[in-house]
Amino acid sequence: MDLLNSETAEVAIVKGETPKECVLNGIDQLGGISRYIDNGDQVFIKFNLRLPYGFPTNTNFDVLETIIQSCNKAGAKKVYVGSFPFKGVTIKAISDRLGLKRYFESIGGELAFLDNSNYFNMKKFDSEKLKVIKNRSFSKINVNNQTFIVPKVILDSNKLISVNQVNVDPLFKRRLSLLNSYSIVPNRYQEILRKGKDLLLNGQYKQDLISNIIDVFSIKKPNLVINDLFYILENAGPFIYKDSNLTKTGIMVLGNDAVAVDAVTSKIMNLNIKKNDLILKAEEKGLGLADLSKIKIIGENFENIDLIIGECTNKLDEIKLQNFSIKTGYLCSGCFKQAYHLLNLMKTNMTKDLKYITPNNSFLIGDDPPDPNNISKDNIILFGDCAINSTRKREFKIIVKESKKKRKYKVNKKVLKLSGCPPDIFKCIKLLINYYGKKDLPMLNLYSETVASYTPEKITKKLRIWEVL
Repeated sequence: MDLLNSETAEVAIVKGETPKECVLNGIDQLGGISRYIDNGDQVFIKFNLRLPYGFPTNTNFDVLETIIQSCNKAGAKKVYVGSFPFKGVTIKAISDRLGLKRYFESIGGELAFLDNSNYFNMKKFDSEKLKVIKNRSFSKINVNNQTFIVPKVILDSNKLISVNQVNVDPLFKRRLSLLNSYSIVPNRYQEILRKGKDLLLNGQYKQDLISNIIDVFSIKKPNLVINDLFYILENAGPFIYKDSNLTKTGIMVLGNDAVAVDAVTSKIMNLNIKKNDLILKAEEKGLGLADLSKIKIIGENFENIDLIIGECTNKLDEIKLQNFSIKTGYLCSGCFKQAYHLLNLMKTNMTKDLKYITPNNSFLIGDDPPDPNNISKDNIILFGDCAINSTRKREFKIIVKESKKKRKYKVNKKVLKLSGCPPDIFKCIKLLINYYGKKDLPMLNLYSETVASYTPEKITKKLRIWEVL
């Protein structure tokens, strides 16, 4: 495959009336699927599979179906599809709720249970059998003095295709194909190990995250990359939130170089490539081209496309929650990202809860955040270790009661600590329900019970055993 081994980055920008039309048009402009898939190839399609929701949280299934059928027509002997989902959620749970296993089989593909969750219900699972299956399922890959475990079904596939659903993102502005590649490894290998004050220095959390993403991407680069922005979430994302808006662009970007595809996608979406550390770092490492002058661009003229997409807010206090006051100190990007998602989840799933909840609530986040509005009346939520540790000696931690005889000091019990660096969102939701009570948060409690139904503790333990959590 001279095309794939050459340094020429080729990218197609295509428009169409339907997602299927766009995909087929893009592949044709790149020379046809046979330029990428040989007869007898095992193909792995990496798509977005985050939560047991449909599109656009996950990849558009019309697009997946088109790609799977195209690979089969090219003579692929096996077409696997898969991804590691959101932390604590199993592939089997998502598959069972959405009917994915049967669906993919019906269109000529096979869902890969990368986390081995299809084995979780087996009884009398001894340690030896566990060891055999783990060794059969994963390979250990060392990159820059870090060890990742990667599913062998991905490593052993002759061709890798990245099908990425583009949405807005709080840290990277857009979820492009380089981010999609990150979830070929389990969640525990996506975590940033540096903690506390170190993360506050010069955006260290994001820089560490970028390095990890680049390391994972370098393990196996995709042969064909599709950034699907035919429909895109704007204003709030990449999950569906109350402030999200689904807009139609009718455009997809495809190519043989993920870095080039992301660079072109950024350009037509009016983003400054020179400020995209992830794309620039990938190019610096020799993993692709970001210089538009060196990329062969076919199809639509990118100079004539200028998509204006509503961005995620970069200020947490702009996420307006009724009866809540958001107060931020100096934030690392990890706590910002988690707080962004928690606040949007609360706004989305607590519509009535927020309306009738007690009116005085202060949400403090970051290092050295401002004091609550009303120290004596507010419910005070401290989000993250930085907020907890930097407010230890604050006045609001102690309630002072004056009497004629003496002054009394009591610990303020109206302070809720959501610990972590950064905190776990699902744990935060449980703590909020315990603090306010199920009766005061019926909608959030319903959401929590729904989440718990596909993340039960016994499954979480098995995820840890399998080294994927």
